[in-house]
Amino acid sequence: MPIEELREKIDKVDARIIKLLEERADLVKKIGEAKRKHGLAIVDLKREEEVMIKVTEKTSLNKGFVKKLFGSIIEYCRENE
Repeated sequence: MPIEELREKIDKVDARIIKLLEERADLVKKIGEAKRKHGLAIVDLKREEEVMIKVTEKTSLNKGFVKKLFGSIIEYCRENE
């Protein structure tokens, strides 16, 4: 397969990743609204730990990379919750 074709496929995957991150961020905002409505703490370290365990168990990627990536995603979402 030519490099250009592979790059086009990467661009499509990147677009899907961004779309999923936007979807996740929207859901997190809704959770933040629900937490405020019910007087719950925004930060839930137990839940964050559960997420980290789930994502590192379900991948063949380097676990350290996945933890770093999801750490950044969680931090961004927490700031915007």
